[in-house]
Order: sequence, then C-alpha cells, then structure tokens
Amino acid sequence: MLHRQRSISFSGGAAPVFDVCFDDDVAQNRNFLAPCQLYWNEPEEPVVEQDEHTGVMATLHNKFGAIIQDGIVEGQRFALSSDLWRYASTSTHCDLLITMQFSNDDVENKTSVMWLVQQMREHEPNLRIEVRYHRLNSCYAIYLTADYKTLLKGAELCHIKKAIKSKFGGGMRDFSFEEAQFFSGVEGKNTFLSPMERTIIVKQMMDMMRAGKGGLSLKLPRRTITFTEGTAIVPRLISMNVVQNVSALHNTEFLKHLQQKWVFSIDEQPIDQVKDYFGTEIAMYFAWLGHMTTALWFPSLLGILMWFLGGFKYKNSPGDKQDLYQLISDICFVLFAFFNCIWSTIYLEWWKRVQAELAFKWGTYDATQDSYLQDPRPAFQGDYLAPNPVSGRLEPFYPAWKHTVMRYVITYPITFLCVVGMFAAMLAIFTVQDLADFYFGDSWMLSWLCYFPMIFYALMIVISDKIYRRLALILNDLENYRTDDEYEDFLITKIVLFQFVTAFGSLFYIAFVLRDMKRLQETLATLLITRQVTQNIMETVVPFMIEKLKLSSLTYKMTRSMSDGTLRRHVENVRNKRQNSVEQEEEEKSPRTPTTSFFTLGSPTTPETEVRQRKPNSDGTLATGDFKQLRTLSSIFREDFSLKTERLPLPEFKPCTDSNPELTQAELESVMSVYARPLDDFLEMFIQFGYVLLFSPAFPLAAVCALINNLIEIRVDAFKLCNTVQRPFGRRVKDIGAWQKAMEILGILGVIVNCALIGQSGLVQRIWPDLSWGGQILIIVVLEHVILASKMIIDILVPDVPHWVRIETAKQEHFRREAFKRESRLLSFTQTPPTDQIGQQSQNEPISPSESTSRFNRLDQINRSKRRSITPMVRLSSFTRKPRKEAQDNCID
Repeated sequence: MLHRQRSISFSGGAAPVFDVCFDDDVAQNRNFLAPCQLYWNEPEEPVVEQDEHTGVMATLHNKFGAIIQDGIVEGQRFALSSDLWRYASTSTHCDLLITMQFSNDDVENKTSVMWLVQQMREHEPNLRIEVRYHRLNSCYAIYLTADYKTLLKGAELCHIKKAIKSKFGGGMRDFSFEEAQFFSGVEGKNTFLSPMERTIIVKQMMDMMRAGKGGLSLKLPRRTITFTEGTAIVPRLISMNVVQNVSALHNTEFLKHLQQKWVFSIDEQPIDQVKDYFGTEIAMYFAWLGHMTTALWFPSLLGILMWFLGGFKYKNSPGDKQDLYQLISDICFVLFAFFNCIWSTIYLEWWKRVQAELAFKWGTYDATQDSYLQDPRPAFQGDYLAPNPVSGRLEPFYPAWKHTVMRYVITYPITFLCVVGMFAAMLAIFTVQDLADFYFGDSWMLSWLCYFPMIFYALMIVISDKIYRRLALILNDLENYRTDDEYEDFLITKIVLFQFVTAFGSLFYIAFVLRDMKRLQETLATLLITRQVTQNIMETVVPFMIEKLKLSSLTYKMTRSMSDGTLRRHVENVRNKRQNSVEQEEEEKSPRTPTTSFFTLGSPTTPETEVRQRKPNSDGTLATGDFKQLRTLSSIFREDFSLKTERLPLPEFKPCTDSNPELTQAELESVMSVYARPLDDFLEMFIQFGYVLLFSPAFPLAAVCALINNLIEIRVDAFKLCNTVQRPFGRRVKDIGAWQKAMEILGILGVIVNCALIGQSGLVQRIWPDLSWGGQILIIVVLEHVILASKMIIDILVPDVPHWVRIETAKQEHFRREAFKRESRLLSFTQTPPTDQIGQQSQNEPISPSESTSRFNRLDQINRSKRRSITPMVRLSSFTRKPRKEAQDNCID
C-alpha cells in the first residue's frame, strides 16, 4: 500500500534544524496517534523559479532535438533500403512484361490476372507465361516470351525483312518460315532475331488477341467489363485500368555496352546497334539528329564569320547616316538570308537520300503501304466487323462519313479556336508589356512591374501547352484512325500548329509589328538559349532524380515492417549476392558477346537446349545450380516461406516471400515512366530548326547555339532512353514521317520570312532611295520567287533515292518475278495428266483462255494460302487453339 508523506520544518535561526515527517493517511485518523520520525536535514540551496518563456524554449528544444534525431535515423534507414534497388537482381529476362493495375481488393487482382492468363492460353497457346507478384508496387505481373520456332513464325506475320544467303542471290526480303533455310544466320537462335524484333513479335501476338463472335466479359467484384466482337483485349483492359502498362524489359548487359559507345563517348553514334535494341523508329530519329548536327556546321562557320565582320549591330534611329559599316551590315544580312534558304533545301534533300539508304539497309524501305494493306491499330474501334476490301479478312469497320464529321465539325474548329486564342492572349500580354514599359520603365521604385507580363507569358505557355497536349490526344482518339501512321500524322499536325504560335509568335510580332531588329536579336538569343538549357535539364536531370527518389521511397515503404538489424543484414546479403553474380558473369563473359548473351540462366527466354538439359534428378529435386535466381513451384512447400498473397491456382505462378524481399530489374522498370513515341524530341528539334532558318539573319550565332545544343542533345536523349524511361516499342518506319513534310513547309516559309526581313531591314530603301513603297514590295516578291525557283530546281536535280538503292530494289523485284515463274512452272508440272493420258493430248496445243484463267485462279488461291495474316480472325494453323499438353510439347520441341 502506498502512503503519502509530508514534512514540517522547524527552523532555528537562518537554517532549518530538523524535520518531522509523518504519514499523511495516518494523520487523517484522529483516533490514532501517528508515530513521528525525526531526522536531521542539511540546508538546501535556494530554488530559483524558472520563468514561463524559458520552460517553453526548453520543451521546444527537446522536441526539435527528438525530431532531428528521428530524422537522422529514418534517413539512414531510407539510404540503407535504397541499396535494394541499386543491387537489384538482373536474372529475370523476358520479351514482354504486362503489369496489372493495383487495387485494394485482392479478389479483383486475382480474378483479373487469372482471366487474362486464360485468354492468353486460348489465343496463343505457344506463349511461355510466368506470373509473379511485385512487392514494390503491390501488383501482379505477367512475363511473356516464346520459343524460337514460334518467334520465327511470328517474324513472318510481322513481315520482318532478313538477309538472304549469298548463294541464293543475296539481298533483303520478308522472312518466310517455309523458306527459313534460305536466310542468312537463321541457325543462330540467339542472334538471328534482335531483341527489339523479339519484342515486336510477342507484342503483335498480344495485339492479335481480340474478342471472338459473341464478345467476352470480365466479371469483377465491383464491375463487369464487356468486350464486343472484334475488340482488342489488352488495350481495352488498359483503358479500363485493369492493366497498368505493357512494356519491354531492358537487357542490362547489352545496354551497358551500348551506353559506353553511345552516351559516354564522343565518337560516331552506333546507329546499327541502336536499331537492333530500340527499333528503327528510335534509330531513325537519332540518325536524323546526327545528320542535322553535321549540316549545322556550315551555317555556324558562316555565322561566326559574319559576326566578326560586325555586320549585325542594328541602329533603329532613322537619322543614322549611310556609311561603310552600314553597307557591310546590309551585304552580310542579305547573304546570310539567301544562304539559309539554299542551305535548308540542300539539307532536306540530302537527308532524303540518307534515310533511303538507312531504310534499305534496315529492311524497311517498303514498310509504308496502303492503309488497306496494314492491320488496324489495337485501339481502333469499329461499329461492326466487315471484310477488308483488299484481303477479304474480317476486321473492325468504321464509316468514313464519321471521320469527316468528326474532323470538320469538332476537331478542326476546336484546334482553330485554341490557336487563335493563344495568339490573341500573346498580343494582349505584349500590349500590357508595352504599357508597363511606358509608364513604369523609368521609375526607380516601380520598374520591377515591367517583368510581370513576361513572367506571366512564360507560365501561360507552359500551362497551355500541357492542356492542349491532352486535348489533342483526346481529339485524335475521337477521330478513331485506323492505322498508326494516320494517327501519328494527324497528332503531329495538331501539336505543330499550336507550338508554332507559342514558339514563333513573339518573334513575328517584334519583327513585323514593332519592326525592332535590335529587340528581335535579343529576344531570339534569349529564347534559343533558355529553351535549350531548360529543356535539357527537364528531360534528363529532373526525371532521373524523380525516378531514383520514387524507387527509394517505394523500397523504404516495402521494408517498414523490418527491424533495423534485419534490414541491415538483408541488404548486406543482397549486396554480396549481387557482387558475386557480377564476378561470375565476368568470368563467363569471355566466350560470349553482349548480343549472344541475351538468354540467361533461369530466364523465361532460355534457349530450348538449356531447358532440355535442366531435368530433375532421380529424387525429384533440381540439379545443383539450376534455376538459382528463380523460385520454382516446388519451393512454395518450404515451411519457412510466408507468401505475400495467397497462391494463385495457376501453373504459371511463381511465388515470392516476405522473408527475403529481393527486388528484380523487372519490378524497377515496371514503375518507370513510359516513353510512348519520340514526338517531343522531334518537336524540340523542329522548333530549333525554325529558329535557325527563319530569324537567324537577325542573330547569326543561332546556328552555333543549335550546333552546341545538338552535340549535347544526342547524349541527353540517349541517357534518357537508357536510364529514366521504360524501353520503348520501336515501330518499323522508312522515314521520319510527317516531320519531313513539316520541315519542307518550314523551308518554304523560311524563304518568305527571310525575304520579308530583307525588306524590313531597309536595305532596298537605302539602295534605291527614290523607289516607291510598291516598287520595294515588287523587288522583294521577285527575289522571293527567284529563291523558290532555286529550291525547286535543286529538288528536281537531286534524286531522293540513291542510284545503288534503286538498283538493289530492282534486283529484288526481279527475284520476286523469277520466283513467281518458277512456282508457276512447278504448279503446272504437278497438275499434268496421268501417264496413260499423256499421249492423248498434244504438248504443243495452245491453252484456251478459260483454262489459263482457271490455272491462274488456282495459283492465286495457293499463294493466298501461303501468305499468313496477322489479323486474329483468320489465323495460322500453328496459332490456332490447341490442347494444353500439345502446346507445351511444341514449346519444348
């Protein structure tokens, strides 16, 4: 029992002599005499009372100290957990990764992934499927690949061109599975198909998955998703937020060697290796960027020369006298403007020849076909299924009149209003800027107000660009284009129109409304330099830092339940395991190259020979060293495993554990940003080309700034592709598409603008002082027509396709015709009458027209049966539904 005590002090003189202490509870009972305790007490120090302010400060000091201490501890834990993604395992490779969307409902997650796997089994039984649970973003992921035989059949479906062996005539032609022995390098399973070609083939198989007759439905706990007949399954799941994204995984070993030759080197770009890894679309962009960089050397050298001659210091006062300096300035201005017009023409014609050579070399020279010969893009939605007028295959059909109504009633008016509205807002801001300069420019206290209009204009450009970009995507989706080429071309048109106003509107206003050449020079230099610096930072530094912080944050949240000691031991184990695997890879690297080592131990893309060698031992266990990095199905029965989620009833499911949360490269890449297309990169270079072409006579060092920026831009874009975004799907292209036409239009506009600048500079008036205003306009118009005629003559004289490419394509056409003749003779030989009837018909008897037509029809039917379609409505026999056991046997054999 606890008792409270109190004491009474008896003091004698200055210090207390003794204290009497008695029990408080006993003293309250008056009928009981409490025993007293008497003891001597030493004099105490006088207690100094603390004021209220000092106590509050002490409390705040303690709290802030505790917060700082906790922050240091958590910061150390944050940095320690970040090592999990720095030393992530790279053993898991596949051709395609489908990441499911995270949902709080675990039943919905399981139902959606099981339903999608079931559809893959039915549509593509030869695919190798593996399902895993990603702890980093708490969702399921499907790893896809295919055996070599299926990939070769898919190469024929995708019309991938490959080289013919020299003994069979050489050249390039579409791969044919039935004639595989004619193609060079087909024996090499690891090298014949590039990593990007493998990815394109497997992705094409996913795009082929469409709802059959009667449609499909996915019943989830809280909703039901329906698929009408002919609807692409995977794009529909993406639009309904069931599938997060579909991505291709990086090959870390190949990427490491590519970065050394591309990002961290100043040598010529390895364009062929870029094509093999990222596809022809990305490689064509970098080839175009390198070609532009080379072409910029000529206006750069001339601009430096003109700048040192001193011919570009403008005097806006009308009272300036004409002297020798002004004459030099006029001559330099006209020469540089005329040079820009001719240079842009030669550059564009030169690039046409270069891209024709690259397209022929990469097997995409005839990739552009009529829209009816191309398959519909996965997101294309039709009202119903109808036969293709060329091939006769069933595919989604969308009436043409709906396209017309959507363009001219909705899309074009909205785009026009956006462009006009942006131009009007720009004029309003410039008017406010002039008023601010007039009223507050000379004020000492209020001069800072003059900066507000330009700051607001810069913010308006950034915000309006983001809003209009989303609007353009929505409008393009509403127009519902059938092919990817049409979708891309119309999207580029919408974005270029808006960006042209935001990028060049202020310069046109200064040059032709204010007529201030000195201000034009200053504004052009400011826009060009600031835009280049900010875009390079926003493209590389900011995304790189954001991605790393995001990965660190996710790993920190993933390991919150682990104690500090457990986390430290686990990170040390992961670090040692990674270092040991790197040392082992270096030891085994000598007989292999980055290209031939794409298949790794335990990967879903392991060659068939290695799969057959990995047989269980007699006791049912795996051989030593087999499947080190993968947790097989047999491992789920180990008692020390604690699954993150309940095991899925799928043979393809590979479980994971909480006790050993080791991250893989696939998990890290699944949360990275998506690089959809090089549209923004093309747009950035297009605007830079406009700055150099349209207004560089006012600032001749614009080409020098563009040249320096391009030398950096090549490495910046390469670094972005290799480190900050998911590996993109490279489309097969033969040129840069609509950007070629946009730059040609910009070249014609450059002639008009440069001629107008010549007239605006006052050169004609200084040469002919008595000439009327109409006469000056006439001289400028004549000069413009002369330059345009020169552009047309250069365009006619310089062929777009090199002579040797025309010869090689003619040889391929001759080879096709000869092959057709041989097949015709073989067909006629196989259809000869029996031997007992040969003598009854003369061999010299002419064939009747009806018999000739009948024979041609039979030949056409045979050729059609040989040609494979990538439309899911009519499939190859090898891609039709098969029993599960037979499909698994095909994967191994």
